[in-house]
Amino acid sequence: MSKNSEAIKKRMAESKEFKRAFEDEKIKLDLADLFFELREETGLNQTDFAKKVNKSRSTIARIESARMEPSISMLEDIAHSLNKRVEIHIVDEKNRNSLSFK
Repeated sequence: MSKNSEAIKKRMAESKEFKRAFEDEKIKLDLADLFFELREETGLNQTDFAKKVNKSRSTIARIESARMEPSISMLEDIAHSLNKRVEIHIVDEKNRNSLSFK
């Protein structure tokens, strides 16, 4: 485990507020990673992917870098453009970092 990981683990044990903030940020980063993987599945760069899903390249870049949290309707629009759908699951607090695209 890295020093950063150890420090984060320690802070999470000491502070409920830090733990919650860290988990919230992790969810945003996980969504960005999933979105990046979704684009990678298509084999397209950001510009071509943006054209395919009728969004700007800057929007795609902001989502992939976790600087933008897309709305559910935006996710649905993008999924529809790719012949996919969005599924949202509300899970027990113990499993709160579970995200997936189907």
